[in-house]
Amino acid sequence: RREARQRDEAVAHVILLRHGEPDWYPEGRDVAVDDAGLTARGHAQARCAAAALAKERIDAIYVSPLRRSQETAAPLAAATGIPAVTVPALAEISIAGATGLSQRDVDRYFLEAMRRPLSEHWEGWPQSESFRDFHARVCGGLDQVLARHGMTPAREHDFTVWEQPVRPETIVLVAHGGTNSVLLTHLLDVPPVPWEWVRF
Repeated sequence: RREARQRDEAVAHVILLRHGEPDWYPEGRDVAVDDAGLTARGHAQARCAAAALAKERIDAIYVSPLRRSQETAAPLAAATGIPAVTVPALAEISIAGATGLSQRDVDRYFLEAMRRPLSEHWEGWPQSESFRDFHARVCGGLDQVLARHGMTPAREHDFTVWEQPVRPETIVLVAHGGTNSVLLTHLLDVPPVPWEWVRF
């Protein structure tokens, strides 16, 4: 047990938390909102996540600026007494091309976009943020967050090695499915792939 405790205390921990269920069509609207909050179920998911994570020693909480992530982070911040710091770079990939569409049109938009040649997926969703820009934004934001805690990347033999801080800390990043996919691959030094290729 002593050795296990020493191993656990010797490394930093990064916890990735996806937001709860979003309410894209509140009050039965026909057109999706641009910045959805959480459904009742989503709020319950956020409370459950907070209850589970509050048992851990948490040193910092960082959150996407979008409402669904802000509302997911709020119970955790309240339970731990640690304020959630908003990091714009953690926002989900922008899908401006789907703004103002009905559910049926949104489904058609994504289906047609996924049927494009794979080489076009790097452009992101049509009329929206490119995947390359999204990837660069999220990775750059993560590097800045980790640097605040003494974790900086260095290249060794074609691999990225993260410098451990003097006092290892546990930080929570509350974001989105696409964002968390990029965060995870960046931490593990995996070559980027368009996030719509990833299945959750």
